[in-house]
Amino acid sequence: MVRTSRTQSLLTWLPATILLVVIAGVVFATVAVQNSWWAEDAPAASVDQKASDGSTMLTDAGFDYANVEGIVRVRIGEGGLSAAELGLPENGEKTAEFRRPLRAVIAGRDDVYVVDDIATLTARSEDDRLASVTLRFDVVSTWSDGLNTLRRHAEKFGWDRAEIDELDEQLAEFNREGEGDTFTASVTSDDGGATVTGVLVFDRASGATPVFVEFTPAP
Repeated sequence: MVRTSRTQSLLTWLPATILLVVIAGVVFATVAVQNSWWAEDAPAASVDQKASDGSTMLTDAGFDYANVEGIVRVRIGEGGLSAAELGLPENGEKTAEFRRPLRAVIAGRDDVYVVDDIATLTARSEDDRLASVTLRFDVVSTWSDGLNTLRRHAEKFGWDRAEIDELDEQLAEFNREGEGDTFTASVTSDDGGATVTGVLVFDRASGATPVFVEFTPAP
């Protein structure tokens, strides 16, 4: 094929044109991010992100703010807001999967619980009240690591270490029976602030054992 001078000129300018388009796109994206709410060092929460008592709104907007701030705050039980005031339906649930491990601050009747390295939160409402808040730790452990996680938090949550140790035998019995794909074990305390339950969910095929902590209002 014979190239004319005009064709050669177009071929010369084409790569440069593409490069300019790419550079322009990068510049535009950078400016957009810099001017966005996400780029603020300490963005102020709006009314759809934080509730009137300072709790995190249990909505997409509220969880967006928690992702930026690094903390999710929830009050459960006596003194807590209604489900509607937190952005929940009268009866239902809302789950958030955070973009990075967060700190959860859960206020009960008499106590405040602080849980670090949280990957997900599920809030469940009943009769327009917050019925439970369930947190999942960021790391999916083996069974042994999961038990150690419960032991590390035993004193803080009031769990009986002897009951945690007994979970090993429960798992052994599950493995001997050879039925079912998963085994769920739990340990519970009620120290007055809230009822706090640690939950391990063991997967027989992989051995993966996510660890959950559930808070429900104190009786």
